[in-house]
Amino acid sequence: MEAINGWTKEELLRDFMLAKGENIKAALENYIYYFNYERLAAALNYLTPMQYKQKYYIDNNIK
Repeated sequence: MEAINGWTKEELLRDFMLAKGENIKAALENYIYYFNYERLAAALNYLTPMQYKQKYYIDNNIK
């Protein structure tokens, strides 16, 4: 859990250029969407978490 908090803080500041006074709630919601639906993860064979989850369910015939 601490690792994801660190990634979130770093990416919000570095990649999303979050500045003081910006709407933190909106920035976090945008980041969560980006993290789950757009950000490719090397550990997931360069799929997004949602793509990986969908593939898992299809590969394991889970409904």
